[in-house]
Amino acid sequence: MRPFAVCSLVVILALIAVYAGQGYTQSDIDTSRSNAIVRAIEKAAPAVVTINVVSYQRETVLEPLFEDFWGLFGPPMARPRVRQRAVTGLGSGFIYDDKGHILTNYHVLQGADAISSVTLPNGRRLDVEVVGGDERSDIAVLRVKGDPSNLPRVELGDSDALRLGEWVIAIGNPFGMLMRDSQPSVSVGVVSAVHRKVSRTIGDGERLYQDLIQTDAAINPGNSGGPLVDATGRVVGINTMIFSNSGGYQGLGFALPINRVKRVADELIRYGRRRDPWFGFRGQAVAETDPFTLSQLGIVVDTGVLVTEVVKGSPAAKAGLQPGDVVLAVNGEMVEHPLDVDFINWAMFVGDTAVFDIARGGKTIRLTLRLEEFSG
Repeated sequence: MRPFAVCSLVVILALIAVYAGQGYTQSDIDTSRSNAIVRAIEKAAPAVVTINVVSYQRETVLEPLFEDFWGLFGPPMARPRVRQRAVTGLGSGFIYDDKGHILTNYHVLQGADAISSVTLPNGRRLDVEVVGGDERSDIAVLRVKGDPSNLPRVELGDSDALRLGEWVIAIGNPFGMLMRDSQPSVSVGVVSAVHRKVSRTIGDGERLYQDLIQTDAAINPGNSGGPLVDATGRVVGINTMIFSNSGGYQGLGFALPINRVKRVADELIRYGRRRDPWFGFRGQAVAETDPFTLSQLGIVVDTGVLVTEVVKGSPAAKAGLQPGDVVLAVNGEMVEHPLDVDFINWAMFVGDTAVFDIARGGKTIRLTLRLEEFSG
């Protein structure tokens, strides 16, 4: 055998001896199993709830006995009878504070006549009441009746600090009671994008699906309202919707950012509703305005929102906005259609400040509005 081969064999045998001497204990294996993802799930999952709802639909059926009786004497003459049919729905939620408040999506409760059950992963059923909900933000808050001191709860994170590519975990109850238990399931993915702005046509233009977290963690029916948590086990969003051609998961899931959710929830708890902020003006898209009108008004820009009316006493009026102004941007976000302005408005809260970039008389000026609650 050549000297080089002998040396190599000696080195290999020495290494094998060293690693064999070290060995891997059961403790080492247990430690390797308890990775960050596992610990995050163990931290958040106990506070995730399954929400079952029921609605009753009226339907007309034929009275069979009446039909059989008349069938003895000739053609059947069925008598219609109206009855109620129970339709069940399912979603997820999570307990997020020491007062027993539960966060979920508004659409989980929408159209329901009653909440039939709210169940923790250990099978414990909770007696809850509805605190409030906001359809536009798609957020609802429930509260557990009784002493909340012995309830598990999640820890909230900071959705503004999310980074692209970091691990996130969707926890919820896809297909729920079909599995015959209340244990949540989990799916792992990464943050694919942040500040996603969904077309205003989604939700018939009435839902504020903006500033969303996009993830490839699998989100399926029943996951709605459940938490999206980071690798530390802190909740950074509420699993809300998917983009799919089939109705099932296709790698495009979206969650409402928890920082915004918390602000809406605080309003629902304090006021029982989400207070509607308003700017106080109406307008139309410059691109949809006839050139003659634009010429008569001396408007030279080809995009933006032309102000047609300013409501007296409104925040816009107090800030000095005038008919004939063209709103180019709000808080640095370009606007082209009145619905663009509405969506920015809906995303803000009473007391917030909005900065408008305005085209007026061939110049660009800046106005600052302080939002107030809509009273009309």
